[in-house]
Amino acid sequence: MGSTVRSFEQDIQSGSIEYSILLQAIPSGLRDSLIQGTLAHDFVKGKDVHGKELEERGKYAGIYAVGVAIEGRDGAFINTKECTKVAEILDTYAKAYELLAAAENENSPVPADAQQVIDDALKLDQACGYTHQGPMLHYLDDSGQVVNKEYLEMLAGSFWKRGIALGRLGCDETINMHQGPLYVGSTTMPIAECLVQHHYDSNMSAIPSTNKFLSLTLGALRVIGLRPYTVEVPILPIWVMEHLPIGERLVTVLASSFITQRGFNGAQASSRAGTGISTALCDEAGLYVAEKTRYFKQNLEKTMLVIDDLNHETEGVEDLERRFRLILDAELEKRVKLTKMEQGRLEYEPKLLEDMKEVLQQRLRRTRERYEVAAAQYAFNSTYVKLLRSITRRLGLNDDTTHVSTGGMPPE
Repeated sequence: MGSTVRSFEQDIQSGSIEYSILLQAIPSGLRDSLIQGTLAHDFVKGKDVHGKELEERGKYAGIYAVGVAIEGRDGAFINTKECTKVAEILDTYAKAYELLAAAENENSPVPADAQQVIDDALKLDQACGYTHQGPMLHYLDDSGQVVNKEYLEMLAGSFWKRGIALGRLGCDETINMHQGPLYVGSTTMPIAECLVQHHYDSNMSAIPSTNKFLSLTLGALRVIGLRPYTVEVPILPIWVMEHLPIGERLVTVLASSFITQRGFNGAQASSRAGTGISTALCDEAGLYVAEKTRYFKQNLEKTMLVIDDLNHETEGVEDLERRFRLILDAELEKRVKLTKMEQGRLEYEPKLLEDMKEVLQQRLRRTRERYEVAAAQYAFNSTYVKLLRSITRRLGLNDDTTHVSTGGMPPE
């Protein structure tokens, strides 16, 4: 899916308008069915109404989709219990591949406890119309076997998720989902001729193997006792050769048809170059789309109305955007100035603190020096008074007549 999406994005980024044109060539109802995943159900319900138009579209090369429905359900798919059963069968098939591959790699017989898993997997082969008893399973015995196994596990996981979703919605076994997995393909021959290769109904002895995951799903539905059939729908006629890969990418993305999206497609879309379409077929398709369909013209008219409405509703937006830009630029300039001021303050404050620290240290040094002088003076005066009193006593003088100042704090 990643490769297809990247190609899709590159086309749009390069300014390609093909997607816009090709979208107009798909009826809006059909486009909605693709996006909602209800193509098979909607096709069966509306076949009487749109059958002739679909038959006309099948005469040209282009893009198609294949879904699955169950007989007797008016185009609906399966219920929550059946989802679980199909998931278990597909998981068993993938597990059997692992066991057979391990035995083949080790050149040893299959363990006895694994034989039942392999027998159950072979029942799926038989349901698809293959009765051989070879060393490997029919659908997982080619060069892509490991990738196929991983994709098959993803497909089984998608059925588990469908069953869980139905349960959370409160659907019991009497309610069959309208959504189902799709396979999307492209062809350089008339679509109707290609769809014959994908067609299957319950009266056929073997299921076509044009897509492994679609075929195995049909077989699993047969194993649990249902009568499935394919629903083949021409989606998009191609009138320009180079549009074939672009159209396939478009429809594949609309339909969410990759294995990783609960669909049947396991390979990148748009692998065909589109050079095999005959010029005559392209010319006929172009004439059909432009002049013989109603929906192409209707889609174009709706699109033009939407564009006109959008232009009207957004009139003056460019001027508003310019004004908002000026406001935002002024606000940004203001914030830059405030940021610079804040930065200056942050740079100034450490210097200021350092200066204050120096001043305080100088004051502390002067204060300490004054007290040291005062202490020395006090010590001197005290000694001097003691000496003077000693002399007066020896001379017989009265202590009261002796007045000596011990001195106070020396002036600054």
